[in-house]
Amino acid sequence: MRKQDDVEQQYYEAVDMLVERVKADPNMLAVIVAGSFSYAQVWERSDLDVEIIGKDGIRPRESFFSLVENNVMIHASLTPRSSFKRSIESAQEGSFMHSYFSHSTLLFSRDDSIKEWYDKNAKRDNIGERDKQLQLLNVIADTLPTLIYAEKQFYVNRDIITCFLSLLSVVESLARIEVLLNDEIPAREVIQPALEYNPEFFGHVYTDLINSEKNEKVIKDALDAVNAYIDEKEFIFKTILDYLKEQKGPQSNSELNAYFHTKFRDASVDVICQWLAWKGVIQQVSTPIRLTVKSQISLEEPAYYYDKSETEFRAPKLKSEVHPQIAEALERFTDTIVADRYIVAAILTSNLKEENVWEKTNIHITLIMRDGTKFQKQEYQLIEDGIPIRVRLVNRDRYKKLMERNIQGGHLHALYAQSEILFTKDPTLKELHKDLDVIGERDKQTQLLNMAGGLTTILDKTEKWFYVKKDYDYTFYYLMLAVKELARIETIMNGEVPKRKAIYQALKSNPEFFNTIFTDILDIPKDESVLAKVLDTIDVFLEEHIQTFFKPLLEFLEDAGGERSLSDIYDHFGSRQMWLSMACEWLSRKDVLELFSSPIRLTMDSKVSVDEPAYFYDIDNPFL
Repeated sequence: MRKQDDVEQQYYEAVDMLVERVKADPNMLAVIVAGSFSYAQVWERSDLDVEIIGKDGIRPRESFFSLVENNVMIHASLTPRSSFKRSIESAQEGSFMHSYFSHSTLLFSRDDSIKEWYDKNAKRDNIGERDKQLQLLNVIADTLPTLIYAEKQFYVNRDIITCFLSLLSVVESLARIEVLLNDEIPAREVIQPALEYNPEFFGHVYTDLINSEKNEKVIKDALDAVNAYIDEKEFIFKTILDYLKEQKGPQSNSELNAYFHTKFRDASVDVICQWLAWKGVIQQVSTPIRLTVKSQISLEEPAYYYDKSETEFRAPKLKSEVHPQIAEALERFTDTIVADRYIVAAILTSNLKEENVWEKTNIHITLIMRDGTKFQKQEYQLIEDGIPIRVRLVNRDRYKKLMERNIQGGHLHALYAQSEILFTKDPTLKELHKDLDVIGERDKQTQLLNMAGGLTTILDKTEKWFYVKKDYDYTFYYLMLAVKELARIETIMNGEVPKRKAIYQALKSNPEFFNTIFTDILDIPKDESVLAKVLDTIDVFLEEHIQTFFKPLLEFLEDAGGERSLSDIYDHFGSRQMWLSMACEWLSRKDVLELFSSPIRLTMDSKVSVDEPAYFYDIDNPFL
């Protein structure tokens, strides 16, 4: 590895060169850099994340560009002045956008109003109480489904490994909560500051958990500690509880979501209220709802109220009690919706076998609606005899297009490959569900390229924390993300549809490799030698499969007969996804591709150009 001082000098020079080019274009008003450079934490594989603000009325060629300066890769977004103003002013304190800009640097601005907006909105170093409360709700809403899944894996499936992997994600989210509670704006990596704020808790559920044997006692202790952490912080739910206290009666799920809609990022209050009801903090009843304006039948959705005098702990139900109740609820629900002439079919996407259900099971169903049917929402949280049912509405034509265009081997394909048609009034829908457990050769190649490109991004972060930061626990955290992706890759290579627990499919098909990078290191302390061996093994694995993983990209560049800009590559694959850029970067580092640069203008009216990467593939390259 190169000396850190040399690396930093290269990046400072790259930034200066980019700024000079952008300054020469009168349509460009300002440049902001975020990410590693703004943290002063670059290493030789870092990319620069840059925001370029242009004049209103510009005609950008694209909103996203991959550029190169001084052999440094730059991912740049081009935003008109008014759009930038809206995004920065509307960013809630503590949100991702607020965090992104608060950890950024304004490199230059020829517009004083942009500098004023930036200084006022981006550099806020504290969080107001209201925004903090809303961000806490956002984070907990994202966290609870993963925690529920982790609990299910432990208590129902007795799957300690999957529970552990899910707990890692839960702990990362709780670290974000800890940082917010300490009035700090969460950055991308939050576990390190959370360890400083609360070493006892995070030392137990993160450091100790990573480096200890994963047995039943250890995992149960971690689950109990996580639940206790959330229980102790009931004030996180204060906004919802206060709202329910003020109401004169139960509030339906739809009413709650409508009220909190503008206060949440993407998450809804569904899972929070269901969680609080399971905990006995609030009370759940049901209220009728129609899915569409013309629906002839009504269904039931949850409604909640808060009465402290009724708060009580609910004893968990036995699996033998839950399964018949779920089966009966599903049967009654199906009998009800089949009578609605606007519902063409119902697809069950949950595994409701007795060994896979418990008291927190949420049934997931896709409802195929008659073409032309109008509905206000695409998703509804319903209830049948106390059993939660999550339904997703989609018109028949859109569903057919979705299934026909969906790339085999993707998450959606895996979901419907394991689904069950509860009923259908359209026989052609059954044809769409035939042979869903098969992956065609073309889709296999596309998925391998997609996932291999994304994997290189994860590995870059993993290796940064290993080589530069020397934080071996966090290296392991990123390594587990890489292993999950490698498991999906291995499964698709073998022509199988990757399931949610693809790691077990991968262990079966390639035990030597996945034991080395996964099973063998789970229960031992994570140190430099252990992780170095894993990273080297993964690197060798990728190099051995270069022609398999990157085949479509290499074939395109080979047929081109010369260098091709990244824009040419984007155009060929019909995507400007960053994984394509990362795949090319990785192949360039491996000397499979040669890196050049190609001029590109940011807007249709630009008189000056910047450089984007261009790549050349030589089939006779001796390094291959």
